[in-house]
Amino acid sequence: MFEALKRFLGGAPEHTELDSGSQKALELLDIEAAKAAHLNWKIRLHAYLEGKSNENFAPEVICFDDRCDLGKWIHGEGKQRLGRFPGFTALVSHHKMFHYDASNVVSQFQAGHAAEARKTLEGVFAQHSRSVVESLDTLAHLSRPRRR
Repeated sequence: MFEALKRFLGGAPEHTELDSGSQKALELLDIEAAKAAHLNWKIRLHAYLEGKSNENFAPEVICFDDRCDLGKWIHGEGKQRLGRFPGFTALVSHHKMFHYDASNVVSQFQAGHAAEARKTLEGVFAQHSRSVVESLDTLAHLSRPRRR
């Protein structure tokens, strides 16, 4: 985990703690809820592709990365307080691609390309989903109080 923290913070800091402003930003994010919500997308999209969903997915809405709770935090308090860290920039990128890929899965399926939609879901979507969750795990580690 130390290597992940170094990558997130952008080098080899003397310690792996955030300043109080950054800690406050993390307090505004329910990391476990954000992880659960993003992991749930794969389940929801699978159900949609299998015809077992009543959800009305709109690719032109799903593609926006600033409308879910995590996205609102990323583009607000998170960016303001953590935007200087390379790991935060990576989270922003992975989250944006997560939404783009989810939108593509739905678009492909609605265009009659079910096999391509499944490939996207299991490929790039799953990859970006894992990256978002890994970044959230790093944030969770950074948000834990340190023992002295």
